[in-house]
Amino acid sequence: MTSLRLLALLGSAISLGTVALPRAAGAQTLYSLDTTCSIQRMAPVPCVVEAVDVGDATEYRHRVGNRTLVYRVFDEPYVRIEALNPTSNTWGPVRNATIRFSANELCFNDRAFCVVNPNYLNSVREEGGPALAGRDRMGLSFGSNGRTEIACFDDGCTRLLEAINR
Repeated sequence: MTSLRLLALLGSAISLGTVALPRAAGAQTLYSLDTTCSIQRMAPVPCVVEAVDVGDATEYRHRVGNRTLVYRVFDEPYVRIEALNPTSNTWGPVRNATIRFSANELCFNDRAFCVVNPNYLNSVREEGGPALAGRDRMGLSFGSNGRTEIACFDDGCTRLLEAINR
């Protein structure tokens, strides 16, 4: 995981639904975490995050009740984040992502989905070194190809949103 992965996670709106995912051949589970997730800005509920290496990507499978929401992160040829659309079973880029390190919270697509994942965010912060030292908030906006177009930090994210809304 790289700090760029974190930036790539801030992303686009996805449809939420039930997904049954077969275990890919050669997939390796990195960790499983009991935590909380929030869908469509509702109150957080218990969920399970499973991080799995699948080919060139790391998939993050979030089981929330009878739903499974899946995001995958690639490092090559550039860092990007994609979400699985459970209706069409196709992958598409996320639009944006936000991170709040103090809460260990990562959200996608204007908070359509949020997860508390200290495993992932501590790794991101550690790998970010001095660039992320003392930072609490981070935001990313992605283009249609999944590449990061805008990144912001702390109060810069607030100022950026103010400028966009003018």
